[in-house]
Amino acid sequence: MKRSVLAALLVLGTASASWATSSAPGAGLQPAYEQIDSFHFYGRLDNWRAIDRNTLIVWTTPSRPYLVELMRGSPDLRFAQVIGLTSTIGNVHAKLDSVLVRGSEYPIKAIYRLNREQARELRQVRTTQQAV
Repeated sequence: MKRSVLAALLVLGTASASWATSSAPGAGLQPAYEQIDSFHFYGRLDNWRAIDRNTLIVWTTPSRPYLVELMRGSPDLRFAQVIGLTSTIGNVHAKLDSVLVRGSEYPIKAIYRLNREQARELRQVRTTQQAV
C-alpha cells in the first residue's frame, strides 16, 4: 500500500512539474512543452479538463489540446461544470485573455501546445491525484 501511494506521488510530482520546465545537467532550464502566445478559438470548446487549480487542458477540436496556466489559481476550477474563455479577434492570448469560472475571470499566464499523448498523460496524472 505504501509503495503504491509513493509511486503515485512520484508520478504525480514528475508529470505535474514537467509541463513547466525540465532540467538536464549543464543544459539549464528548458521548456518541456512548446510555449505559444495564442491559439485559435471560435467561441466553442470541444472539451476541457482541470489538472489542478492553476492549470487546465482545453481542446478546441478533438485533436487540438492546449495546456493553459493561470496567473492565479481558481478554487472552483476542479469542480466547475462549465468554463468560458475570453478571446481577442478569434484567438486566446496569454497575458491578455482569461478563463471564466463561475462568474470570475482568471487571467492566462501561459499557453503550451500539446499533442494527444501529452494530453492523455496529463489527464492520467489528474486521475492519479483523485485516487490518492
